[in-house]
Amino acid sequence: MIIDSQVHAYEANTPKRPWHSVPNWPDHVTGDEMMAAMDKVGVDGAILVSAFSMYQYDASYAVEVQRAHPDRFAIVKPVNPDDPA
Repeated sequence: MIIDSQVHAYEANTPKRPWHSVPNWPDHVTGDEMMAAMDKVGVDGAILVSAFSMYQYDASYAVEVQRAHPDRFAIVKPVNPDDPA
């Protein structure tokens, strides 16, 4: 089994899910696009890391992707240490 230890999936910068900053990355790498790329090179699973530079503490997209493909992705998401919740 081949596991990629760090991947990022993210939507395009839109008002629905705006980016905090704009990295020098492709305009988007959706969960479906990441799955296709993994399948193309024979990667069985991956650790999906929510892109903090783009979404800060909002890991909702990464969570959506992981829930859609729980057999392929584990998730790492940021936690705001100042949030009492």
